[in-house]
Amino acid sequence: MNFPKARRISPFKAAVFAVLVLLLALILWFARGTARRTGDEFLAPVITLYPQLGTIEKTIGLSSLVETGRLITLVPRVAGTLIRLDADPGRALARNDLVAQVDSAPYNQTYLQAQAAFLTAQSTFERVNNLYAGEAATRQQFEEARTAFEAARAQYELARLNLDYATIRSPLDGVVLSRHSTEGGTVAAGTPLATLGDLEDLRIKAAVPEIHYRFFASHWEDVPARITVPALGDEAFTLRPLNLAPYVSPENRSFLVEYAIPQAAVRGLRPGMFVKVAFVLESREAVYRLPLRIMGSQNRLWYVDDEGRAQFIEFIPEFFNDEFFQIPEEYGGAQFILEGQHFIAPGQKLNILNVPQAGGTDP
Repeated sequence: MNFPKARRISPFKAAVFAVLVLLLALILWFARGTARRTGDEFLAPVITLYPQLGTIEKTIGLSSLVETGRLITLVPRVAGTLIRLDADPGRALARNDLVAQVDSAPYNQTYLQAQAAFLTAQSTFERVNNLYAGEAATRQQFEEARTAFEAARAQYELARLNLDYATIRSPLDGVVLSRHSTEGGTVAAGTPLATLGDLEDLRIKAAVPEIHYRFFASHWEDVPARITVPALGDEAFTLRPLNLAPYVSPENRSFLVEYAIPQAAVRGLRPGMFVKVAFVLESREAVYRLPLRIMGSQNRLWYVDDEGRAQFIEFIPEFFNDEFFQIPEEYGGAQFILEGQHFIAPGQKLNILNVPQAGGTDP
């Protein structure tokens, strides 16, 4: 009868197994020693904090773009060759400053011709009128002279307007935002030349969900509003109410509100910048508050008792926002568990890893 040969264990595997057994023994010895030093009780590691006095605001957060209250695109009213366009972006303009010039030579000639025809018709009409008054001219001659005079006057005034239209001036005090044409090109009536804006009249419009319309309609001028500008390092600007739309848009179920931004230009704000808008619906100041993430499951709020053990109270916040919730003043001196509350049991001894500061006011 043949028996199977015994399997030989390699020295390397035997050495690895021995090392693992030794490590396991060391871990068990260390754990037993730690248990003896702590009275056979595990200290749950937690991070705690005390409530801080601060402000809680209920806000609506929206986004918008900075606009200017007066935005004008200059266009010529006559066609021709653009011989001048002094509209470099950023140029400051005063009302009636010269911005562009269309070649006026053809319009000047037309004006001179119309002027000569007008003066001739005027002289003829005055002569015939005198004759008609002395009954030396017929009624028909008088009507023909008057009709010719009025037609010549209309052509003369039109020619003068076209000559004036060849010169384009700024209609406002502002700044050139963009340039659309170049000198030397031929432009038609209505061709955009440059866009001007008034940087002293910057504002924003925001589409607020219709659910808030009743509140805005009742507290329109009292709702605190502010913007922060990411491009300026989240610098904050206060707003001044201008307009509340009297209707709700059926397309997006929202209504428009418009606000002015005082001192915007001098602080670096420019049209087209993206801003974050916040409307404060309700605010409570100097209240004790805790961060929302401190809440445990089942609306439990864990704290440290006088013996350094974990306890909890069932608590449903009544006033809160996206970051904080208010707690009653009698809990202002309690030490609450911020992290680690999901892995502890009531009465468990705690190992507080941080050094919390009691009381104080949030910045």
